[in-house]
Amino acid sequence: MVTRKSVSRVVALEEAFLHPRVWDIFPESLQQMYKVLEARLSDVGRDRIRLMDAAGIDVQVLSHVQPGIQILPDTHAELAIDICREVNDWLAEAVAAHPARFAGFAMLPTQSPTAAAGELERTVRRLGFKGALINGHTNGHYLDDASFDGLLGTAAALRVPIYIHPTDPPHEVSEVYYQPYGSILEPTWGWPVETGTHLLRLICAGVFDRHPDLKIIVGHMGELIPYCFTRLKVGLTMADWLRAAQSKNDAPHTAMRNSLGYYMSRNVYITSSGVFDLPVFNCARAMLGLDNLMFSVDYPFQDNFAAREFLDRCGLSPQDKERFAHGTAEQLLQLNNHSEAVGGVDGGVGDAWYGFRARMKSRVGRALISALVS
Repeated sequence: MVTRKSVSRVVALEEAFLHPRVWDIFPESLQQMYKVLEARLSDVGRDRIRLMDAAGIDVQVLSHVQPGIQILPDTHAELAIDICREVNDWLAEAVAAHPARFAGFAMLPTQSPTAAAGELERTVRRLGFKGALINGHTNGHYLDDASFDGLLGTAAALRVPIYIHPTDPPHEVSEVYYQPYGSILEPTWGWPVETGTHLLRLICAGVFDRHPDLKIIVGHMGELIPYCFTRLKVGLTMADWLRAAQSKNDAPHTAMRNSLGYYMSRNVYITSSGVFDLPVFNCARAMLGLDNLMFSVDYPFQDNFAAREFLDRCGLSPQDKERFAHGTAEQLLQLNNHSEAVGGVDGGVGDAWYGFRARMKSRVGRALISALVS
């Protein structure tokens, strides 16, 4: 089945896979949570492409499912380095098997920032990866920590982005904020708060002043930042400039030198992963501008068909829809700008019956969820 498309190409940037080496280090509770999706997470071949074809997704940029390698403690840095090399080499082979359908974000051993910088350079220069995805903090250490400055500098020099993916907050935060409701509050509220805070830490620390070419991506329509943008823009900017004036006789001021809006427009991109609501999209577009927005699905946790239907009804002009669906991603990730027909030469041919069943299953599932929560 070939889906009629309202745009020439569709690129999705936050699309997860699972490698058995990482599965083995996940605790049993996490394995149980992912069990229902294990088959889809583990597949980076024909079946995944077949479902992409049915929904009208041309390219997925693949990254390892959270919490990825960030689950290991700092004391296991050597193990993290070894696993990352194995997983990244495996992902490179998967991308090479379907180069028109897949691209890759590296998994980095952030337990050793120096090794993480080296692995980023290796995967970009030798394997052709388009950047890296890091699952939030590493044992309570965020990317504004001075130890990660070399890694961020490497990303800037290579001109590839780092995607900051949500993860659970540090244990101490979780205990105070979310228990005993953590299993429901953390992934729904805690993750966007955690990820938005991570990004704001980078801005407040002056990371983008030290690395003006660094690009950061966050998903889920901006991890709550667009909805607080006016307050943040005024409050953080004025507070930081006031702090700089007060500390002029003390240690050198190393925090942000420009306004919050300056960094959000120059250094930050957000994707629609997992959020397919028009009012939310309109807020993000109004606050941050379409130039900084990119389409994504969050497969397999979110539905390809729901994402594509959102793209078709998002109210953009044909030119703007092309930019949102693929143009900005192609420029940021330096993707080959060639459009291949859905169901093309890579073996992702989806017959009409498969496409019909997949679409109906999607609609029935979404209707049931809507009925349950209404």
